[in-house]
Amino acid sequence: MGSTAAMESLNRVLEKHGEELEKELREQYPSPLIRRFSLENCIYHIAVEAELVDGTTLSVEAYDIDELAERFPDCEIGY
Repeated sequence: MGSTAAMESLNRVLEKHGEELEKELREQYPSPLIRRFSLENCIYHIAVEAELVDGTTLSVEAYDIDELAERFPDCEIGY
């Protein structure tokens, strides 16, 4: 049950605040070599990959579920 609740919580974060997180990443990593960021729900964290203009992907620091619970109380994060 815990993993299901956590996954649903992070889905709410991605739906409500995904664009905000992507904007934050763009400010944190302002390189013109980064084409886009992808955010993936990994149950207890949101994994982040940066896709470079040459197609290479790099993993960057993930968003932890506890950090997201503090930042986005409107998403009622639980696990």
